[in-house]
Amino acid sequence: MTGSAGAPASDQRSTSRTEELEDRLRRMADGDAFFWTSKNCPDHLPESDLEDIIAFESVASGTSLFQGLQEHAVDLPPPETLNEQQSAAKVTEVLHALARLRIFLVGFDDMTARESYSTIWNQTLWEGCYIEKRNPEACTLIDVSHSMSRESLQQVLEELTGTGSVN
Repeated sequence: MTGSAGAPASDQRSTSRTEELEDRLRRMADGDAFFWTSKNCPDHLPESDLEDIIAFESVASGTSLFQGLQEHAVDLPPPETLNEQQSAAKVTEVLHALARLRIFLVGFDDMTARESYSTIWNQTLWEGCYIEKRNPEACTLIDVSHSMSRESLQQVLEELTGTGSVN
């Protein structure tokens, strides 16, 4: 987003703040940040969404997803204590609990249920803070494989938009 000379002062401040927040996220990600906003997104939401992303990404300053899920009655036993069937059930429980927070995990395609739960337990749930978004329609997409291309992630977001899961 960029401001224009004819834009109202409040729009220019909002655009400036949005750009400032995007720059902060780029620095947090060592320059590797990707921003996508649905064309259906109201103009006033990107700023609060970016503030939520910064809170989510500030892992050292907040409650991790792991701890937050535990505090909200999701039992997270160590992966080595579960068989394949139990792991599948636990992955489903975690995915549903995260979906209530509008956090969606992708990138499981080549993983067994045990591998998926182990990855979630050992890595993914430590990569973000447990926060409730100010905009209930905003979502966070996490690639648990850390190998999906930006184009693939954008395709997933566009599919979620098409199904009405994301606006």
